[in-house]
Amino acid sequence: MKNKIILSLSVILLTVVPAMSVISSDAIQSTETPAIEKVIVEFYGEQIPLLFHSDMNIRFTGAVEEENMVDYYKRLEKSSFYIILDELDKFQKEYNLNDWLYYKLMKAAVSGFYPAGSDTQVELTTWFLLSKKGWNTRLAYSGDNVFVYVFTVDELFEIPMIDDDGKTFVNLSGIGLKKKLKQGIYMLNFTPGPKGHSFNFYLESLPRFHPNQETRSFSFGFKGQQYQINVKVDKRIKQLMDDYPIFAENEYLEVPFSETVENSLIPQLKVFLKGKSETESLEFLVAFTRSSFRYKKDQEYFGDSKPMIAEEVFHYPFSDCEDRSALFYRLVKELLDLPMLIIAYPEHLTIAVSFSPEEGGDAIQFKGKNYYICDPTGPVNSIEIGWIPREFRNSKFEIIGSYK
Repeated sequence: MKNKIILSLSVILLTVVPAMSVISSDAIQSTETPAIEKVIVEFYGEQIPLLFHSDMNIRFTGAVEEENMVDYYKRLEKSSFYIILDELDKFQKEYNLNDWLYYKLMKAAVSGFYPAGSDTQVELTTWFLLSKKGWNTRLAYSGDNVFVYVFTVDELFEIPMIDDDGKTFVNLSGIGLKKKLKQGIYMLNFTPGPKGHSFNFYLESLPRFHPNQETRSFSFGFKGQQYQINVKVDKRIKQLMDDYPIFAENEYLEVPFSETVENSLIPQLKVFLKGKSETESLEFLVAFTRSSFRYKKDQEYFGDSKPMIAEEVFHYPFSDCEDRSALFYRLVKELLDLPMLIIAYPEHLTIAVSFSPEEGGDAIQFKGKNYYICDPTGPVNSIEIGWIPREFRNSKFEIIGSYK
C-alpha cells in the first residue's frame, strides 16, 4: 500500500516548556530483574517521581521509515510498559489531570527517560504509550521528523490537523510551534487502535497542584459607595493557561474557579450581595466586571488571540469582552444560579440573564424564557442592565452556549 500524503502545515518537534523539566533520573538495581529507573519531573511546581522498567530503553537507530517505526512499536510491546502507565494513572488521579495534562506529563517523563537528542525515540514512545492507554492515534513523518496525532471531537484552533476515517486528528507534537515544514508529510500505514477513544482538551475542572498564591486588590463604585475586593490568585493557573491550546470560545466560560480564587472571592461577594434583589445583585456584579479592570483587545495587549478562563482576568492588567463575560458568567452561576445565554455578536461577546428587571428591558426569548442583556464589559462606571447596547440593536447574534 502506498503512503498517504498529508497536506498539513505542521511544525517541528515539541520543546519542553518551563512549567515542566526533568530534575533527575536514577536506576534502582535488582539482582533478579532488570533495573527500574526513576525519573523526577518538575510539573507546574510539583516534583513527580515516575518509574520506568529499563526494558523500555530500546534504541531507535534506523532511518525514519515505515518498517523501522512499526518494528520499534512492536519491540516496545514486549517491554514492561504498563509500569509507567500505572505511574501516570496514579498521578493523573492525584492531580486531577485531563487528557492534555496527562499527555504533557507523559511527554516530560519520556523525555527524561531517554538520553538528550533522542527526539525521534521520544515521539515514537509517546505515540506507543498513548495508543496503549486507549486513544485513537496516528503517526506521521516528514524527513527525519515524527509527529504524534490523536483523535479528538473538541473544537480547537491554531493547531495542525488531519482528517482520517471520518475523524479529526490533531498534531500533539506541533502544538505551540510555528515553523513550517518544506517537505510533504506522510501518514504511517499502521493504526494501533482504530477503535480507540477520543482525546479531551476541555477543562471541566482545574488540576490540583499546590498553589503559588498572591493577593490582588480591585476597587469599583456602586451607587455612590466604593468597594474593594482582595482576591487570592494562584499563579500556577496562569502558568497552566499560558501555553494551553486554544479551544472553543464558549468552553472557556464553563471552566470553574480554582479553590484558591473560590475560597477568597466568593465569600466576599456573598457578603456584599446579602439583602439585595436579583436586579441589584446583577447590577453589583456588572459594576465589578465593568469597572475593576482596564480594557484592551487581545491584539493590542498580547499581539495575538488570548482567550481567558474566568480567573485569568485577575492575573492581567487588561482584559476584553470575552474575558469579562467568562468572569461574569461564573459569578452569576455561583452566586445567583440564574439561567444565562452566551451571546456572540460579530465583534462582541456578552451575557443575557433570565430575571425580572425592575425597570423593563429588551427581552431575548429562548426556550420559553425571557433573557436580558447584562453586559459585563461596559459602559465603565455604569450599572445599567436589561437593554441591548445601542451599537448592537440592529446586529445579528448567535447563542453559543447556555446555563439552565
